[in-house]
Amino acid sequence: MLERLEKEKISKLIIQYSLPALVAMGVNIFYNLADRFFIGYYIGRMGIAGVSLTMPISTFNLATGLLFGIGSGVLMSINLGKGDLKRGECILGNGFTLLFLIGILQTILLFLFTDKVILALGGSGELFNYTMSYLKPLSLGIFLQVMYVGTNEMIIGSGAPKKAMLIGLIGCLTNIILDPIFIHILNMGMKGAALATVIGNFMAVISQLIYLSRYSQHLKLKVTNLALKIDRVKELTTIGAPAFLVQFFTASVVVITNIILKRLGGDLYIATFGILSSLYLIVFLPIVAIYQGTQPILGYNYGRNNLARVQTICRKSLLYSSIVATLGFLVTVLASNSLMDIFAKTDYQLKLAAVNSSKIYFSMIFLLGINVIGAGYFQAIGKFKTSLILNISKQCILTIPLIFILSWKFGIKGLWLATAVTECLMAFITLMYLKKDNVRIFS
Repeated sequence: MLERLEKEKISKLIIQYSLPALVAMGVNIFYNLADRFFIGYYIGRMGIAGVSLTMPISTFNLATGLLFGIGSGVLMSINLGKGDLKRGECILGNGFTLLFLIGILQTILLFLFTDKVILALGGSGELFNYTMSYLKPLSLGIFLQVMYVGTNEMIIGSGAPKKAMLIGLIGCLTNIILDPIFIHILNMGMKGAALATVIGNFMAVISQLIYLSRYSQHLKLKVTNLALKIDRVKELTTIGAPAFLVQFFTASVVVITNIILKRLGGDLYIATFGILSSLYLIVFLPIVAIYQGTQPILGYNYGRNNLARVQTICRKSLLYSSIVATLGFLVTVLASNSLMDIFAKTDYQLKLAAVNSSKIYFSMIFLLGINVIGAGYFQAIGKFKTSLILNISKQCILTIPLIFILSWKFGIKGLWLATAVTECLMAFITLMYLKKDNVRIFS
C-alpha cells in the first residue's frame, strides 16, 4: 500500500490524500463556524462578538496540537518511507503523551484564569458576560481540542487520511446536532454552544484512541511507547515548531486586531472581524487540506530519496492550491452580499460593515496558496529552519507591524489592508526561497 506513494500518479495521490484531509481539517474549523452560525441566528451580534473574542484561544489550541501532531506526523511518514516502523511507533507514542500533557495544562490555566484572559483579549461590559458564558464551559474541554488536532495529524502521517476523515465526521456531526438543541431548545445560549463543542471533541478523541490502539494498519499506539524520550521529543518538536509559531502569531494578530477594533469601531467591528475570519477559513480550509494531504507523500518520497518526485509534488500542490485561492477570491468578491447574509441577514448595520470591509480584506487572498504550500514544503522535507523563517516573516515581521502602521494611518481600513499587503509580500518571499531550493514552479 505504501509503495503507492512513490509509484502512483502524483495528481491522483494529492486528490486522494487531500480530500480526507479537507474533511478532517474542516471538522476542526467547522466547530467554530457552526457555533458562530447558530449563535448568530439565535443570539445575535453580541453572541458573534463574544465567540470572535475567543478566536485566539482556539488558534492557540490549534498551535499546540500542530506542534506535536505535525512534528510526529512528518517523522512518522519519513520513517515509514525508510521502513523503520519501530521508530515510527515510538514517535507516535511520544507525540500522544505530549498532546495530553500540554492539553491538560492549558485546560487548568484557562479554567482558573478565564476572567483575566477575557479582559486581556479586550472583553468588557456586556461583551465580557457573553464571552464568559461561552469560554468558561469551553475551557473544561480544551485538552480534547488539542488532542484531536494533533492526533488527527498523526493518523494522516501514518498513511490513513480516510480514517482521519471518518473519525472527524463523528465529532463534527455530534456538534452540529447538539448546537441547536443546547442553544435554543434547552435555552442554554452561549453555554450550550460551548458544551456541544466539548462533547463533539470528546467523541472524536475516543474514536481516535480506539483506531490507533486496535485498528491502525502500519503504526499502532502502544503503552510501551508513551514514556517520553528526550531525543524523540526534541526531534518532533523541532519539526512541528514552524506550524506552532505560525498559529501562535496568528493568535497574537487576532488579539491585537480585536483590541484596536474595540478602540476604533467597538463591538460592531469585532463582530465584523469574526465574520471575515470565518469566510477566510472557508478559503483557507481546502488549501490547508492540500498542504496536509501532500505532507505524508512528500515525507515518504523524501525518505526514499526520490528528490525529483518530491519537487514535482511541490509544484503540482502549488498549482492546485493557487487555483483554489483564486476561486476563493472570485467568490468573496462577486458574492460578498450573499455570503454576509449567512451571518448577519437581520442585522443590516453589521452586514454593511462586513461587505465593505471584505473588499479590502480579501483583495490578495488569491496568493494564499503559494504562502501555505511553500512553507509546508520545507517543513515536510525536514528543512524546518526555512519553514520557520517563512512563518515568522508572515505574522511577526510583516503583519503585526503593518497592523499598527496602517491602522494609525488609515483607521479600520488599515487593519484590513495589512492582511492584503502581507499576503502579497509573502508570496514574493516564498517564491524566492523555492527558487533557491531549485523548485521550478513553471516547468
